[in-house]
This record gives sequence, structure tokens and C-alpha cells, in this order.
Amino acid sequence: MEWEYNPLPESLIESKANQWKVSKFLSTLLLKKGFHNSENVDEFINPDLTLFRDPFDFEKMEDVVRKIINAKEKKEKIFIYGDYDVDGITAAVFLVLAFREIGIEVDYYIPNRMEESYGLDKKTIDYIHRKNGRLVITVDTGINSIEDVRYGRTLGMDVIITDHHKSVKDKEDDELLYINPKLSEKYKFKYLAGAGVALKVAQGVYKKLGENLEKLYQYLDIVMIGTVADVVPMTDENRIIIREGLKVIKNTKVKGLVYLMRYLKFQNKDINTTDISYFISPLINSLGRIGISKLGADFFMKDDEFEIYNIIEEMKKANKLRRELEKNIYDEANIMIKKRDVKNLKYIFLGSSKWHPGVIGVVSSRLSVKYGVPVILMALKDGLAKASCRSVPGVNIFNIFKKHSEYLVRFGGHDLAAGFIAKKEKLHLLERIIGEEIENSPLEVEKRKLSIDLEYSIGKIDENMIKDIGKLAPFGLDNSHPLFLDRNISIEDFKKFGVEDRHFNGIVKKGDKSFQIVAFDLASKINEQGYKVQKFDIVYYPEKIYFKGEEIFQLRIKDLKIKDDFFEVFTK
Repeated sequence: MEWEYNPLPESLIESKANQWKVSKFLSTLLLKKGFHNSENVDEFINPDLTLFRDPFDFEKMEDVVRKIINAKEKKEKIFIYGDYDVDGITAAVFLVLAFREIGIEVDYYIPNRMEESYGLDKKTIDYIHRKNGRLVITVDTGINSIEDVRYGRTLGMDVIITDHHKSVKDKEDDELLYINPKLSEKYKFKYLAGAGVALKVAQGVYKKLGENLEKLYQYLDIVMIGTVADVVPMTDENRIIIREGLKVIKNTKVKGLVYLMRYLKFQNKDINTTDISYFISPLINSLGRIGISKLGADFFMKDDEFEIYNIIEEMKKANKLRRELEKNIYDEANIMIKKRDVKNLKYIFLGSSKWHPGVIGVVSSRLSVKYGVPVILMALKDGLAKASCRSVPGVNIFNIFKKHSEYLVRFGGHDLAAGFIAKKEKLHLLERIIGEEIENSPLEVEKRKLSIDLEYSIGKIDENMIKDIGKLAPFGLDNSHPLFLDRNISIEDFKKFGVEDRHFNGIVKKGDKSFQIVAFDLASKINEQGYKVQKFDIVYYPEKIYFKGEEIFQLRIKDLKIKDDFFEVFTK
């Protein structure tokens, strides 16, 4: 991996530090992120609730809000139809809690990944009708077809679609009441998660009714979890949602989260997006992946301690099973791939009746990263293939599916992450068609680069540095974590861990300063016999962790290079 470091002029750093009233260290990081004027800097560093965009910028928000308020006034039951991933679950329970807070009769429906297909369909409409539902609001998902909505109308039911996936408008969309930032011309921020779109609907209802928005924002931690889990850009309104949501979760109103954080030993720490991504979200997501999706929503809604405890136990079991299934599929897929010409691999198209449809998406991502090509994995059952696909820059997999939709039962997703259901007998034809499309796509060969913000000795790490970095959080897509370079580092201790021993932790030292370290997918760069007599240049960032009950600094190593070949010279 190539390291890229371009120091900034000291005069510019100092000038902007004075103008923005920040430290020179923070001024450097802001300049590296492309900031130049004070107004943008202030909004970025201090994203608060007053900066939310007007929900009525959505063209159809007035009509949507009117429908919801009309149902409230008539005391008609509303059903929130969610999705089985974390974003879909959190979007659903957030709207339920927000509506119940203001006296709206509302219930929720979470489809079962194993038994139901994507989107609201006739079968579910019949079920909701039997339960006296008169208005259905989808969150983080669309509909099966316009005919299903028309069918619902014959039963006296209305449907509101709130989603963020679909980016191309169809003719029948004019017949629907939908809220989707990607389809809106007036709403300027396009990258809300499903939970974020649900928040905009709730804001519209609360504003129209003159309700106190504080009652709504007490549940922002739920929206935050969905937003982090969906890996959307950490900019604009998403920054507000995540910043404020991380504050709310410290004193969460959700009893399930209180118990989950206690189980994870998070009750005394400042929760960050890493904690959400690597610990909280996977546990909730595991329920949806293994097929008991509704439990994920129940987790947020239940107050009974015994029920919450049982759901957390189910989460733990499901997460353990998910890891086992993921490893088995990954290993099997690699064996299949190695039987092919790996050097000239253009894409991966594999299926098995032994593979679980709730796990193949994660494996597709790992394989796409490993081989650098689009990956389509399929779970085969009852004559159908449920596919999960992960692509690479230059290959818009969603558009390929849309172009050849006549061969698919259903499809959906994003440019680089999509899925489909197809009849098993169509797979050979599909592979040929999709393969040709991929081979004719202008693949963007990306040279992996690490962009370094500042050369900064680990000996200078202190509380002020951590606080300044924290002002730029949350980090993620479109707001990467600042990275720092230091040279001539010694590794004092080294221990591999994880699948195939790909990762390592240990201790580094420079001068009289030493730090705990952790590095992912870098263990192969360390010679276990020689590291103690070698020096390294490292790219890193510091973070705070709890270690043996004490809060300490830890370095997250993003890459490293051996400074010299002293060890090799004397051992070869």
C-alpha cells in the first residue's frame, strides 16, 4: 500500500488556527479535510439539532403527514412495515415509539428473512388488514409491486413508502406516496439511512401537530444505531443524528439497550461508532440474519426484564451461529474459487444449497475485498436462488440487474451492493449475461493509498490530541479518521489473533513512551523471529479503551513498514 503525505505550510496552519479559534493541530486536520471558511468549520465541529433540514422540503411530505394525522384523528391503527436488518428494525421501532408518544395507535411488522421476500406484498397486506391496520408505512424498504398497493386500496388501506435505496424513478411512482431522498429534487441531502428517513417523517408529524421535538429526540439513539449500521456517509444530517444519538444512549430510554450495554460492559464508557459497529449492531443484526427478525424489534420495545434477558441470550446464540456459518461459507467458496484461474478472475458467481441466505452478504463483501472483483453468492432452495452481491468501483451491479430484470423474480439494492431472487434453471443464462456485462464494464483499478494527515510522534499523544480528534467525529464513509505517521518505532510485544491469525496486538515503544497497539489484517507483515531487533515506521491513530478496568491510550495501526533490513542481513 502506498503512503501519501503532503505537509501543509506552517503559515497557513497558524493563520487558520487563529481564524477558527482552534489549536494548530486541529487546524491541520480541518485543512486536510478541505475546510476553508469559518461557517462550515463551525457547523462541522458543532453539529446540533437546530441544523436539521426542513422535513417539508420533501415534495410529498405534506401529503404523508396529512395521512398520518388523519389516521390519528380517526383513531385508525397504523402499521409500520420494517426490514430485517438493523437499519430496517431501528427505523420501525423508532416510528412506533415516536407515534405512541403522541397518542397514535401503531403496531409493527418485521418480515422473516427465511420465509418472506423483500418488500410489502399482498400476503402481508392481508395480514395487516385482519389486524385492523388502515395505514401502512414502510421503512427502509419498498413494495413488491404497484399492484399490491392497489390491492390494499380495495380493502380500504393506504400505503406510504419511506425508503432510501431506489435511485431511479419509475412511471408508477407518481401513483405512490413516498419519501425517498434519492428521488427528491428539493431535498438536498441524499444519503440518509432508512432510520434517518423515518426521523424526517416523524419530524414532519411533530411539527405539524405543534408537538415538542424533545419528546422525539429522546429516541435518537435508536436512529443513530440504524444510521451507523447502514454505513452511510458521515456528513450533513447523519453527523447530527450520530453525535446527538451517542449523547442520548448514555441515558437511554430503551431498557433493552441498558441491559445490552451492561452485558457488553459498556455502562461506564463513552460509547462511540466503533462500539456500535463491532458490538451492538452485529448482535441485533444476527437475529435478522439467522431468521428471527421480529425479536430484533421486540428487543427495543420490551420492558420486562426476563423477556429482554431471553432476547439477549438469543442474540448471543444467533451471533455465534452466524460466525460459524460465515466461516464455513467463506472456506467453501475459497475452495471453489481456487479450482478456477484465479489470476484472470473477472467475477465470482457461486451457489450452494448448504449456504444460509442471511450470511452470504457478509461473505460476498469479504471475497470481493480479497479478490478485487464483483462477487455473487447464492443460497439455493426449493428451485430458487437468493443472491447477495458485492461489486467494485466501475461495475454498477444494480444497473446490470435492472437491465436484465426479465430473468429475475425480484431484485433490489445499491450500485455496489444488491441482491436478487431467480429461478434455479435460469442461473446458467444469468451467469453468462451478468459475466458479459461485468467484463464489458470499465473496471476502475484502484491503487490503494493511505492518506496521512500529519507526522506526529507517539511521544506527544495526550488528552488534548484525543479531544481535538473527537471534535471531527463521527468517522466513516466520506469522513475518514485522521491518520498519523511516526518513525523508528520498536515493537516490544506481538501476539496474533483472529481468523487465520490475520490480526495482531502488542506493545510499541519510542523513547520512554510505550503504548498498547492493535492492527487488523497486518500480522503477515511481522517476522515473529526478528521484530524485536527491527525498527518500524507506522501509520496510526490513537484511541481510548478500557483495559483491565482502567482507561488507557491505544494505537490503532493502519499500516507499517520495516525501517531497515538488519535482521535479514544477518539471518539469510
